[in-house]
Amino acid sequence: MSAPDFYFAINATARHILEEYGKDVLIDYWRSLGREYYRGRIVQWREGGAAVIAEDWQQYFLREPNAVVEAAVDGEIVELDIRTCPAIKHLRDSGRVILDCFCEHCDHTCGAMAEAAGYRFERAGGMGSCRQRFVPITHKTMGAI
Repeated sequence: MSAPDFYFAINATARHILEEYGKDVLIDYWRSLGREYYRGRIVQWREGGAAVIAEDWQQYFLREPNAVVEAAVDGEIVELDIRTCPAIKHLRDSGRVILDCFCEHCDHTCGAMAEAAGYRFERAGGMGSCRQRFVPITHKTMGAI
């Protein structure tokens, strides 16, 4: 990505789909994006496991302007501490009205990617900073995020 004005398109596209077609269609769009557009990343995640997922996200956010993110592996679980979300920061700094459900794109896009790779996705927080986890589906306990 690495083009901050792309965040305008993400926000506007989500708003258009939501207003014209409804939330279910927007969620389907996000999930399809995760499964189809990111197919190559999914294969790498499935084959490489937690260390590859963490490195993938670390590299991804290094290319995103103004992102402040730490990726860590705790056993089989990948944890992302997103202190500054580059999308929310750019939209706010540009005076854009951010769609209320904007952060749900991570839930559904990353959720679809995670599921296809054998993980589940969890998020706490949003609208500028959050914590995200990728937990193997076979993992028995769900700890607090």
